[in-house]
Amino acid sequence: MNPSTQSIITASEQQLDELTQMGLDLWPDNEYDELKHDFLELLQTPENHVIYLFNHKDENVAFLHLSIRTDYVEGSDSTPTGYVEGIYVKPAFRRMGISQALFKRGEKWLKEKGCHQVGSDIEIDNQSSYDFHTNMGFKESARLIAFIKDISNQAD
Repeated sequence: MNPSTQSIITASEQQLDELTQMGLDLWPDNEYDELKHDFLELLQTPENHVIYLFNHKDENVAFLHLSIRTDYVEGSDSTPTGYVEGIYVKPAFRRMGISQALFKRGEKWLKEKGCHQVGSDIEIDNQSSYDFHTNMGFKESARLIAFIKDISNQAD
């Protein structure tokens, strides 16, 4: 991929329809209007949520949704803790480093928000998501499968 044709942007209401469609690809059991409403609410709470979009040649091809949690996060020993609520890359753009680029941007945001760790969870049979998490440096913390990764001692 040519870096001059790609960027990571913070999602806004302008991208709500595209974001909702990618969200349906990730979570197909949802209804479009309900998911769109949920995303709109998230976009309106930037102190606790951020959604990054990866744009390639004027097409949004991936997203990462992070939240800040102050309740207990499985495996975490600090609060607040960042949490990967969802990450999705369109099939034609997978295995190109897009999720890594999004996650690196997300870690920076979480550090700015005072987080020292980031958690996540996956469905137990989702091997591709498991591989993504372990490749990103997460360590399995429980068999429900929950992940945690320290981000406080990493160089930017």
